[in-house]
Amino acid sequence: MATKNSELSSSEIKISVKHLNVGFPLGEKQIIKDVSFDVKKGEINGFLGISGAGKTTIIRVLTCQIPKKNWEGEVTVAKISPEKKSNHRELLSKIGYVPQLENLNLYYDLTPMVNVEIFASNYGIDKDIAVKKAQDLLSILDVPEDTWYNKTRSLSGGEKKRLSFAIGMINDPDILFLDEPTTGVDAAKRYDVLSYLKKINRNTGTTMMIITHDLEAAHICDTVAILRAGKLLEYGDPKGLISSLPSQGQIARLTIEDLDRNKINKVRDFAPVKKVMRSGNEILEVFMEDFDINLSKLVEYCIHNDIKIISLSRDEATFRRYFQIRIKEEEEREQRFEQGGGH
Repeated sequence: MATKNSELSSSEIKISVKHLNVGFPLGEKQIIKDVSFDVKKGEINGFLGISGAGKTTIIRVLTCQIPKKNWEGEVTVAKISPEKKSNHRELLSKIGYVPQLENLNLYYDLTPMVNVEIFASNYGIDKDIAVKKAQDLLSILDVPEDTWYNKTRSLSGGEKKRLSFAIGMINDPDILFLDEPTTGVDAAKRYDVLSYLKKINRNTGTTMMIITHDLEAAHICDTVAILRAGKLLEYGDPKGLISSLPSQGQIARLTIEDLDRNKINKVRDFAPVKKVMRSGNEILEVFMEDFDINLSKLVEYCIHNDIKIISLSRDEATFRRYFQIRIKEEEEREQRFEQGGGH
């Protein structure tokens, strides 16, 4: 990813959001709370969070779908603010948008080529140019050529998804917005879908913003945001976030006989231990400071405290694990705040 960034991106900011608040009505029911971030040219950015975190609300502000009366802050997309309606036409001409469900932007009774041509005509693109663009995009996305002139409803789910991507790219957008791009795709095919987005990014240098609850998307992202209850918890590159964990995210994975709460608490009491996560009926993932020094000491500590270790392995945290840890920390912080009466 670093190589791609150095080749395709610069310090140019394609999306700038400063202190964004969104409410219905504004000032009362807050959906987005003081969110700030930048997305640079050529980056793939992932906005990650569970349903209801506020991800789609942010993309709706950026794509002119929420009126200014419902949001405040400083927002620019391709250096244009969605604040003024008079800016919307120009802003929308510079972006592509792929909705969560293909039936919102595909005509199933028409062919893939005609689908792309129709959307190209919306941007005033000449038919001959549109056909060439469609051929190039469908080829990049590996939509089989023998399906280009069949009805779109006959395509597989993955092919429909890729056709939807081609439509989003037909106007050579500065920025491509994707709302839950892996929704409706078989679990075994999700990474294929993400790989095609990466392929588009490498071939065109298009900046992308992916709104998703699918944590596998982090694998193709240059930067990720973790959103919860309308608040931005973290923002950065996935590897950098993982390395912020104790010992740069190294894990001691212990299988412990008859694992129970008392044994978990006993392991947690070992001074170098910073975080403990249960990941199975008898499995603990342990994060420690000075991992290499303290791993053998942890084993001795367990033996001394009658904690029988069946197996031990070392691993590195995934982004999924980082996300789970960060969400849990926020939940615990909120619980402490509530128990303290808001103080």
